[in-house]
Amino acid sequence: MRKIFLAISCCLFALTSCEIDNYEGPDASIHGYILDEKTGEQVGTDIQNGSAIIVVEQGWTNPQDQTWSIMNTGEYRNNMIFAATYDVRFENCNFYPFSIDDFVVKEGNNEYNFEVTPYIRVLNSSITKNGNTITATFSLEGGKDEVKLKEIQLFAFGDKWVGNNVKYTLEGTGHVQTFNPSIAIDPTTTYTLTIDLTENASIFPYAKNYYFRIGALADVSGVGTVRYNYAEPLTVIKLNE
Repeated sequence: MRKIFLAISCCLFALTSCEIDNYEGPDASIHGYILDEKTGEQVGTDIQNGSAIIVVEQGWTNPQDQTWSIMNTGEYRNNMIFAATYDVRFENCNFYPFSIDDFVVKEGNNEYNFEVTPYIRVLNSSITKNGNTITATFSLEGGKDEVKLKEIQLFAFGDKWVGNNVKYTLEGTGHVQTFNPSIAIDPTTTYTLTIDLTENASIFPYAKNYYFRIGALADVSGVGTVRYNYAEPLTVIKLNE
């Protein structure tokens, strides 16, 4: 009898554990762009450890932060969220922090573009191959007068996710300039960065497309972690043809 009782108990437990809960799944999606409020252009970021959207759903006793990732192009998309009212925060980004209260997401598809002030705008950018040298030229503009320049760098990688956190470790010094102390940003200055392909032959061994991206790191006080600003779009160069 004891064996029969245990068998019946196990069956009942299994049936109970397989019951469908009453919670409904996500009923909304949202997508859009992070746009420079001055130029209207997309503000790209790093695909890893880059800018992000922090949201908190209202109506809970102990609400938890949720993160909506921003792509390196400046686009964001979340296809599985709940229709609700949220508080939205931007912090530790490559643009000035701000927040939005009572941000409403409706059922179905939602589209919303966030306008921001980037710390640095990378302008008039050009990346070309001349012989065995990759050369980048560009100018810079501060998002506000207080912004100073800490570093500029020409990043390279084998796919489109290239940036400060996804990059080749390059030989030589021409691809990066660090300013210590940080310097004022002069929009009339043309900056030049280079990659010596001969010196980095082991980094670019194949006949294929490689991706290059210009980045600038700002020095701004009282805004949290500052992340790289980038020239967009990426430059694609086929090497070793």
